[in-house]
Amino acid sequence: MKFRWDQVIPDEQPEVPPLPVWPFVVLFLIIECVALAITVLSWPKGVPIASDKFLREALAIPFAIWLALSALFYRAAYESQAFATAVKNGARWHMLRDWQWRSRAGLAILDSVILTPEPDLAVRMLGLEGTAPENPGRVMALGEVAATQGISRASALAEKLMAPLAAVLAKAMREDEFDIVVQCDREENTGEVQAAWERLELPKKPRIRWIPSSREIDFAEVWFENDHRTRSFSSYSNDETPKYRLLLAWHLNDVEQDEPAKSEAAAALLVGSPTLMTEKNRPRPQAWLVRQIVGDADQVDKSLALLLNAKQVPGERIHHFWHSRLKGLAQHATMGAVRDSGLTLATHELEQAVGPQAPVARWVLQALAAKMAHYGQGAQLIALPHERGVVLNFAAKEPSAVSVPWKDEYEANLFPGAELIACVALRLLAVLASSNKEWGTFETVCTCGAVVMIVIFFVFRFWEHRLLVDDFWRKHG
Repeated sequence: MKFRWDQVIPDEQPEVPPLPVWPFVVLFLIIECVALAITVLSWPKGVPIASDKFLREALAIPFAIWLALSALFYRAAYESQAFATAVKNGARWHMLRDWQWRSRAGLAILDSVILTPEPDLAVRMLGLEGTAPENPGRVMALGEVAATQGISRASALAEKLMAPLAAVLAKAMREDEFDIVVQCDREENTGEVQAAWERLELPKKPRIRWIPSSREIDFAEVWFENDHRTRSFSSYSNDETPKYRLLLAWHLNDVEQDEPAKSEAAAALLVGSPTLMTEKNRPRPQAWLVRQIVGDADQVDKSLALLLNAKQVPGERIHHFWHSRLKGLAQHATMGAVRDSGLTLATHELEQAVGPQAPVARWVLQALAAKMAHYGQGAQLIALPHERGVVLNFAAKEPSAVSVPWKDEYEANLFPGAELIACVALRLLAVLASSNKEWGTFETVCTCGAVVMIVIFFVFRFWEHRLLVDDFWRKHG
């Protein structure tokens, strides 16, 4: 099911109050008085009242009638409504819990490496160390990355990105739960990554996938079709995403370019799969990139409102706003939406620090924000251009936990107690009203009929539950 940010979740239905005792007492008194009057008025003369016949007609039969009618009244006046309310509230609980869980899904960043023309960029832009760099409009290069004899710049860059992560990459590769995703301008650069891997003397040969720089990746969705495979004869799918995935993204200018238009930058993000992050001995992530929202540029205020309403992170912990490559309507609308959101945020623009940016800025910005979340600077709001407008997301040390408490009232009782009592009472009534002194065909038929009705009521209760759940999801799902 596709995730909807504007999912309408109905209000919880109030609990149905239990029935008072007095209707049952009144019903018993009416039935008993009528039965007693009929029995006394029709009692044969000369027959003593102190007999089994009188007790059966004046007390036992009225009691069986009262029990059956009370059970049916209880079912109609209370239990049917209480059952429907419990089922719908239970379905609502599952909907709300699932929506919260999906809205707070994302990428677990286990570690990252950032290469920009200015060193220590994140801490300097936030004013934690040194002074914030100012290079608006200046196209800058990665001077520390150079080609050498037999090694291209791209291969040298890949080696520089992977070297700090070598120990964990070797561990992941030995577990055979690892792949590399390269996002750059040229597919042939995957060979340069393989060469860098070998120079670092890392084990085995990793699977390397390439995606173009123009492709947008949704943190909380499937990156590649074969990461999820549908099971045979089923609509369910197996998550086959490797536990560890290294994303290498970079932009290097061509040497032949006299006047390049974009600054060079690179980022490596080691991410953990959802499966890995649910294991008992899971690694501690550096930060999380939480599910992003995409909307038209002129609707970015609504997108931000939906994002904040999801409460992916505590509102009081949002302190910084990062953006890059926003222009025209997208930039002005985004800045206005942030200003009118009620948040007090320090704004950081990547172009102001290291010049005009290429598409790789989407990962550089995420890595910078994740690093600052790891450094205890609170949740970081990020805005970037998207082919459909503007994409917003949070980088946080940890997203808010799913918080939808379960109540006992949501537990629908699938045992048809009232119907069972009614069937037993009617069977008792039939036996009491029978003139047979020994067990016969009539008693056998009554007993079998009661058993069949009980089975039918059990089946109906489960069927009713299914109908109520389907009706709820049809209306609200």
